[in-house]
Amino acid sequence: MRKASRAGRWLLVLGLCGCGSVAPRSTPSPATDRSTAQAWNAPSLDVATSVRDGRTGERMAFDEFLDRLTAADAVFLGETHTDETTHRVELGVFAGLAARKPDVVLAMEMFERDAQPIVDDYLAGRIDEAAFRAQARPWSNYQTAYRPLIEHAKAIGAPVVASNFPTSLRRRMASEGAALLATLEGDEARQAPAELMPNTPAYWKRVDNAIRGHIGMMPAREEGDQRLTSTQTLWDNSMGEACALALDAHPGGTVVHVNGGFHSAYWDGTVRQFKLRRPNAKVATIAIVPDRNPSVAELGGAPVADYVVFATQRAVDTNDGAYSLYTERKVEYLLHVPESASPDARVPLLIWIPDRGLTAADGMELLKARFGDEAAIAVLAPTYREMQDDLSVSGRWYWSDTFMEDASSLAQAVNDVWGFVARYHAIDPARTALAGEGDGATVVAIVSLLDGSIGVNGVAFAPRDYKKIQDMPLPLPELQGDDTPPVRTLRVFGGESDEAWWGSELEQYASIGFDATFARTDPSVWSRERTRENALRRALELEAKASAAASDTREFIAVSGDSMRETYWARLYALRRAQATGASVAVVVGDDPETAQGTRLDLTPRAADFAEGDALPKCPGPFGGTTVVVLPDSTPDDQVAAWFALEENDPLTARSRFLRTRIAVGTEGERSLENVLVKLVGERRTNILIVPGAFCANGDTMRALSRSVDAVDGKATLHWMPGLGPTL
Repeated sequence: MRKASRAGRWLLVLGLCGCGSVAPRSTPSPATDRSTAQAWNAPSLDVATSVRDGRTGERMAFDEFLDRLTAADAVFLGETHTDETTHRVELGVFAGLAARKPDVVLAMEMFERDAQPIVDDYLAGRIDEAAFRAQARPWSNYQTAYRPLIEHAKAIGAPVVASNFPTSLRRRMASEGAALLATLEGDEARQAPAELMPNTPAYWKRVDNAIRGHIGMMPAREEGDQRLTSTQTLWDNSMGEACALALDAHPGGTVVHVNGGFHSAYWDGTVRQFKLRRPNAKVATIAIVPDRNPSVAELGGAPVADYVVFATQRAVDTNDGAYSLYTERKVEYLLHVPESASPDARVPLLIWIPDRGLTAADGMELLKARFGDEAAIAVLAPTYREMQDDLSVSGRWYWSDTFMEDASSLAQAVNDVWGFVARYHAIDPARTALAGEGDGATVVAIVSLLDGSIGVNGVAFAPRDYKKIQDMPLPLPELQGDDTPPVRTLRVFGGESDEAWWGSELEQYASIGFDATFARTDPSVWSRERTRENALRRALELEAKASAAASDTREFIAVSGDSMRETYWARLYALRRAQATGASVAVVVGDDPETAQGTRLDLTPRAADFAEGDALPKCPGPFGGTTVVVLPDSTPDDQVAAWFALEENDPLTARSRFLRTRIAVGTEGERSLENVLVKLVGERRTNILIVPGAFCANGDTMRALSRSVDAVDGKATLHWMPGLGPTL
């Protein structure tokens, strides 16, 4: 069975409510005529859901679940506001209970108490739907989310209670305080709770944890303030009292209340406010949790509700003006396991998250050169593909507007990669390191913190775009239940400008018992790579390597710093050269005072470098293709002649008759890139890889090359590689 990662569970608890936020109100619109529309072929709830006892994990059929709910006086349905299957579950519960017992009342957070007369008029047929939607202020996703509930209530004659605190009174409360309640009269008095009761400290701890990245923007609170006039308290008190009054009006019946999941999670919030008012009432709470694979999802942590309904996550109704559908999407990764690994000689596992703009193959090449004989290595491919400035295709891990969803998916992906590799290969699961650089390091920090399902030593090198980590709630120890989480650590490496932010963030991690530390990036260009390697060795529980002696030969590669790919290729070349020659080889950005101690390496590719072996990159594709090396116009004549001779004695064709090498010179003249491509198309060679004859070309160079190929536009499949760096 797949046990949901803690990151996934925490995000779901937060997402069930959005911390009590409500969707924007919709503008009135006429009822849709669906008489000729074909209904979406949604699977039955028995198929689309998996129902569990929230304490024991016992599975049950949906009908059995409904039978059990008939014993309750009040049922609280904790929802994710925009999930399609969730809304079908709510309708199934309401309709199923109404069919099983008389006097079932529907109560809803989605309508404010001052809208009650309008709700009553619509249910009684005194106004039409257009007038109801114009006056009752339904949420923007009413049509797809809550209309079926209202229409079913109307069809069976069931009452509907508008339970939420009115916005108009909430605005007055903000300026006049709790004393306002005593001054209300008539209809206004009936729209507000008669008494405000505080929420629990544990509840507020969860609220503050959920919004921890935004607390600095919140108004300051006085010492001892029980937040009685806060929006969250007003909502919970109003909804809890509304359900209590509805139960009084329908003795022997059942009140079914629909609310954001945070309001009823852990039997707190709205549920507690109801119980304070009706302590003898029988309550059943339900957490509806969207999940891509409900049948194999498992509970974890402290119980959150009496029942958990895992609901197939397949569609999202209107949210910020857009609709969404979920489709299956694979996550690729590369895996290397040393030949020496066996059940009697298990090896540690390094799971690597490369930086944005790099590929899984990039990460694997560098790591195999360092650890290939000592550790298994799994390198994840970025989940979002994108073309880089240099026309290479790699990807990224997240976008700012989907950060939390992306983080949850990545945590589950790491969990599943670890599970698969541990099941089928001779690794030591107790020695697992999760590491990455740049954006990949940000992913490492998130997963190390939030996914308590596996034990990992996290190593994050120079995380980037990390501010949104604070939007993630922390895994509070008191919510872990009887679970004993595996040991996890996180070591963050960054610059001076990163230290203050991470220092504050890691203090919060320490407050929940999570072992996390920050270290400055090694300032020396000669030892930086060795320092990184040893950080990974410690995480993998491998023996550290000694620093290079001061008397060693020192060489350096200067890079522009404008291209992640150039820097990565330079690091790969430096490692290979150091291993081959014993020299200390550094990669520096621009001018660095330390380079006075070393010799600069010239990495201009030469034809002789590619005369033998597998050095030249081959064109991708199942039936091979042609690699076109484009030399700069400034290439010396003797080197141009050497490259043409290489074309005559084609090393690619020597590898396979389906591969070819062609040499172009610049974008003008007889051997220009355009002319070479036109000739290839004429020969019906239309699968072509274009590579500049440079170590790593910049974006300007690559765009200039791309503008010179219009003559074959639509006539050939063109692949791009920004240089010959990785094959040198």
